[in-house]
Amino acid sequence: MEVKYKIICDDMAQNIQNGMYLGSKKLPTEEELIEKYQVSRNTIRKAIDLLTRKGLVIPIQGSGVFIRNVSCNGAINLEDFNGLTEEFGDKVSTKVVSFKLIEADEKLAHTMQCEIGTPIYFIERVRSISGTPYVIEYSYYNKEFIPYLSEEIVSGSIYKYIREELKKQIGFVDREITAGILSEHDARELGLTPGEPALISTNRAFLKNGVIFDYSIDIHNYKETRFLKLSNYM
Repeated sequence: MEVKYKIICDDMAQNIQNGMYLGSKKLPTEEELIEKYQVSRNTIRKAIDLLTRKGLVIPIQGSGVFIRNVSCNGAINLEDFNGLTEEFGDKVSTKVVSFKLIEADEKLAHTMQCEIGTPIYFIERVRSISGTPYVIEYSYYNKEFIPYLSEEIVSGSIYKYIREELKKQIGFVDREITAGILSEHDARELGLTPGEPALISTNRAFLKNGVIFDYSIDIHNYKETRFLKLSNYM
């Protein structure tokens, strides 16, 4: 079951997108939110902190929490990324190119901080947004922490499955973004030309307890992908 502050955050985010707070240009006070949602002050503060990390609001000490006039539509928010489905919803479709169980070699074991020979799910899939190829994902999931995956599961949102079915809490993602050129295979899958630019995101995803459960190399369609980094200066 999703924790209360995330549910409240989602509700407030929906209200922001629907223009509910346009008149005041800021959220109701903590006291008003506590009364509305019938939860503790700590829960409201966690919900507001999550909204802040999503780039939707900015707290100003002594003045309140203001709605941030920045559109994230169509961009991956680097501050709060929980998978493409979380960002783009039912616009996402998936083609699984490869799905198999392998053993970690020395290089992979070093990257994922696991033992050589650890069972690892390897997945190659192409994710499209509204029918346009968006990214090729080469992903490695540590079977010790993600004990079961199937082709049906990896055809949808793996992160949603991890959160809702496995009841695992995803902590954070280390992400390095570089530029390169497209290989023949990647260009074909993305509907581009070999040698064209490649936007490459190399990621290590951690559970709340600090272990790496997912290592991935994502080759993005440079014509379609935007990354957004929002910062708050207090």
